[in-house]
Amino acid sequence: MIFAVVEDSRSQAEVLKALLKSEGHQVEVFLEGGDCLEAMKTQTFDFFIIDWTLPDMGGDEVLKHVREKCGWDVPVVFCTARTEEEAAADILRLGADDFIPKPIRYMEFLARIQALLRRLQGGRPSSMRHGNIEVDLKGRRIRVGGNDIDLTQREFDLAVIFLRNVGRVLSREELLSSVWARDSEVDTRTVDTHASRLRKKLGLGGESGLMLTSVYGQGYRLDTVQQG
Repeated sequence: MIFAVVEDSRSQAEVLKALLKSEGHQVEVFLEGGDCLEAMKTQTFDFFIIDWTLPDMGGDEVLKHVREKCGWDVPVVFCTARTEEEAAADILRLGADDFIPKPIRYMEFLARIQALLRRLQGGRPSSMRHGNIEVDLKGRRIRVGGNDIDLTQREFDLAVIFLRNVGRVLSREELLSSVWARDSEVDTRTVDTHASRLRKKLGLGGESGLMLTSVYGQGYRLDTVQQG
């Protein structure tokens, strides 16, 4: 999972980042709400942790943008020093999934995050099918026409992103940040290489019922096609 931690206290943000990374997650820290909103233009996040009081805007404004762009399936947790009942009700009414009072108790923090992740996983299908392509998300396997396809971890992750966004243009930067996170050793040419491999391995030239095309100056789009 890729977490966005929006917290203006750098020391607090680094502690939360370390905790989440210890659980195997990728974490991006933002000290201001505007930085997070700017990153959302090119990056995809699976989970948001937001401080209620930020130096440039209210956490509620960040939440509004998250819901508009990401919908209601992405979990949002607020960390706040406002612990009175009315404030808690306001936070949840605005669309947050949970809130954690400050000072943060770190074992409780991780337990609440894990509970939300279990709920998220329970609500997501364990498989997908598009055209002749079948995806076993739990087993991390892909079949085309009933035949198992040998994919690397990165190829599988990239394939799932394409299949979850059929008809949508995905920028190279968004794909790079989603699959390779902050790996400084790779650039957008890596996306092109992996997209080319997927096109061959999964028959994304139309053979499988899906067509992966490069959109000039923008990125890639996966579309369904009519098979004769």
